[in-house]
Parts: sequence; C-alpha cells; structure tokens
Amino acid sequence: MQLPKLTQALCRQWQLGGLELIGQALLALTAFGKGEGQLLLWDGKFFVTVVAARNGEWDERLIGRISNPIEEPFAFKALRSNLALRTPHFAHPKIVFAPMGLMKGAEPVAHCAVLVRPHSTHQRLAPRTQYLVLTLDMPLTETVAISLLDLLRFPRRLLSQIALEAWQNEIPPKLLSWVLWGRTGVFIWDGQGRLHWCPKETSERKRRSEGEQKIDALAVGLTMRSNFVALKTDAGTVIRYRESTPTVLRGYSLLRSEVHHRVKNDLQSIISLLRVQARNAPPEAQKVLLDAAERVRAFAAVHDLLARSKGDTVNLRELAQQLAQWASERARGEGKDIQCVVTGPDIYLAPKQASAIASVLHELLLNICKHAFDPNSTGTIVITFNRIGEILSLEVSDNGKGFNPDQLDGSTLGLTIARNLVEQDLGGTLEVISSLGRGTKALVKFPLQALP
Repeated sequence: MQLPKLTQALCRQWQLGGLELIGQALLALTAFGKGEGQLLLWDGKFFVTVVAARNGEWDERLIGRISNPIEEPFAFKALRSNLALRTPHFAHPKIVFAPMGLMKGAEPVAHCAVLVRPHSTHQRLAPRTQYLVLTLDMPLTETVAISLLDLLRFPRRLLSQIALEAWQNEIPPKLLSWVLWGRTGVFIWDGQGRLHWCPKETSERKRRSEGEQKIDALAVGLTMRSNFVALKTDAGTVIRYRESTPTVLRGYSLLRSEVHHRVKNDLQSIISLLRVQARNAPPEAQKVLLDAAERVRAFAAVHDLLARSKGDTVNLRELAQQLAQWASERARGEGKDIQCVVTGPDIYLAPKQASAIASVLHELLLNICKHAFDPNSTGTIVITFNRIGEILSLEVSDNGKGFNPDQLDGSTLGLTIARNLVEQDLGGTLEVISSLGRGTKALVKFPLQALP
C-alpha cells in the first residue's frame, strides 16, 4: 500500500526511504486495535509526524505536525533509553509503556513508544540526530478481563512469528501481541490452519467457522472489510471482527456542521458556474473567470474543514495541506512537478482568520506555481508555521528561479491581494525575500484572534 503523498514529500525533504513496511504495520496495528499510531522523526529538537494512521486508515491531518518532547514524553523516553547505550539496539529496542495509560480527550488509552531503525536514502548526508520513533494509542474501553490461565495460553510466540513474517524487523514483533491482548473478537490460526485462540463467548462460535472458511480465500497480507480485519502470512493468520459503531451527533453540533456543509456546497456551485462561463469566454476573460473560481475554492476549503470538524475552529495545518495539494495538482496540469511540504504544530484559527489566511496562502501558492518554475521543471514548496506568544509566524518558501524584488511595480495582483488581506483583515505584515536563482520566501506574521 502506497504511503500518503504528504509523507512521500516529507521523506524526500528529510532523505528518508524504505518506510513502506512500517506504514503497513501502522495500518494493521491501528485497524486491529481500533486505535491511533504515528511515526515521529526526531530532528534533534522536535518531533515531526512523518506518517499517521487511525483505525486502519491514513490520518493525513497529523502528517507534518511538529511537537516538542513535553508533548510526546514517552516517545522522548524511548529515544533517550535506547540512545543512552553506546550502540542503539535497533534490532531489539526497548519499548516504553505508559504504566497507567493515558487520556485522549475523554477516552482512556494504552500507550507505547519504541525507537525504530533509521531509514536514510543517503546515509552520509543524513544528520545523526535523525531518529524515528513509533507511538501507538489503543482504547482501553474494548478490553475484557482475562484469567491467569488465558494469560498463560495466549499465543504470543505465534503472533510474533506472524508479525516478523509480515513486517520483518522493521518494528518489534511483540507489538502485535500488545495490541491484540484482551481484545474482543480475536481469532488466531497457525500456518497449518490450527486454531490457537478464540473468544469463549457462545455467540462467537459462528464466527469461528466463518473464519476457518475465510482463511483459504484471504490474500496474503492485510485485508480490511467493514466487519473484520485479517493479517495472513505463511506463519499464521489473525482475524479480528469489528462491530459497527454508529456516530452520534448532538443537535447543535449537527446543525452547525450542516450550515457549513451547505455553505461549502453553495460555494462549489459558484465555482462550477464560473468554470462553465469560462468555457465560452474569450481567452483573457477565461483566465479571469478561472482565477476567480480558484479564489472561491479557498473559501470553500475553510467551510469544508469546519463542516468535518463539527466545531468553531479550523486546524491551520489541515487547511495548508489541502491548499498545497490543490496547488500541486494545478501545477501538474501545466507540466510542472512541484512537491509541497507542510510542517507545523496544531494551531487552531477562528473562521474569519481562517478564511483570510486561506486566501493569502492561495495567492502565494498560485504565484509560486505560475512564476517560480518553468514548464517541465521540478521543484519544492515548503510551508512552515509556528506560534510565538500570541503571534502566528507563517513562512512559504520555494527553490524556484527567484526574482529581483526591486523590480516589483505593484501590478502583481496575487501579491497585492495577499498583502491587503494580511494588513487589513489580519492586522499583520507580509515580507517577501527573493533573489535570482535562489528561490523566494514569503513571511507572514499576525496576531491570533482569541478563540471562544
């Protein structure tokens, strides 16, 4: 299974390679445990989320998230405990567990962190301070009490063999046992089809016979369906049945989400009308109409995130990722291969500020895609942001051909719109730094609005 495009862009920036098996393990473990997991890159000062998964699916919202050791204490502990040795034990790393679990919102979870072997495409160029840490959060609400006899007969060795066969030595094999221990609906067979573990409940007997029939039909590797998850290898097969859990939305949250959803749909209708009008317009008018459609699309992105979050705030990193993806797609249509990398902590914006910064980012990205790179060229755009007190600092840089800022005559519409939005709507500043052959950097700073 292919890694998310955002992860691929980060891997190119940090010269990481060979993460596919770790990604497959992350999907499988979060699917079996109905939990969350992240692969964190330690750059010597902060953790950067390279890839994340939730309940067997990629969680692209977290990719590029920057967190400090205080926010990831067990990941930092796993890093220190292994690096304290003269030679880090990547073959048998120490797994750090949260002894009393953690609270994720209102839900108690079991948490662990472990150092994994470094994956550099250019070992000589990669800084020695770069290490990868895998973290897992599994909900405790689905665990059941297990007797001492069950504890002794739980097939940990067989599960380790299955994990080793599936993911080699990329992650500690015992993590599969840790995720499945005490979970409901788990069936485990060895490579000869002999059952080694199944639930004791009478209601699960039918599933046992169904599972035995499924084994032969299953493909080798991970299989996910709406009602079960399976991992099949030559060493054995694991199946866990999943109960469908209906999402419950409360009245006010549902109404608010529906309003944002309808606004987004109305904006999409406007975009469609502008594009239809552009088809029959003269070339100059066509360009104006299509640019207007793209600007409306930036506002639609804000309402789309508000509708999906069911809240009153917008995650800046998610917004930047969505706009960056659209910019890459547009550049690809013009024959340019431009990769976008977005990194930054979790920063939430009020809807008004989110709409303004969405437009600013759109104009900056559009300018870069149009002017920084020639047709049939490749390039990289990096979006980074951070909060310093009550000030948000956002930087958009590229490795394109650059320009002489002294030659700007004020007729550049995109930069003019971006500057007006920053100064008038956000009450901040926009600084553009560029030189021929050295790319361009745009630095935006503005005070954050207090959230409700």
